[in-house]
Amino acid sequence: MEQNRPLAQGAGTNLVVNVYNDRVEFVSGWQGQTVVAVGLRQVVDAAVRGVINATLTVETNDGRRINVERMALPDARQIKATIERQKKTAGLYE
Repeated sequence: MEQNRPLAQGAGTNLVVNVYNDRVEFVSGWQGQTVVAVGLRQVVDAAVRGVINATLTVETNDGRRINVERMALPDARQIKATIERQKKTAGLYE
């Protein structure tokens, strides 16, 4: 994959979330060995729960829910806003 800078980035318990122009990457494992990339077309919803240790939930159209627990609230809000902004500019919302 191309090496460009993420638009938003945040970390939770053993998981780092990077938002790019066309995808959302979830990086985990020892030294970032496991990378799960989800295209913006596949993302249905992004939600934030909690105040101090927030949980970011990204739901895909194939039924997967990816929970990133114990995130800082500003990071979770920034990732959610960036996903929504990218989907809006790409015209992926109805």
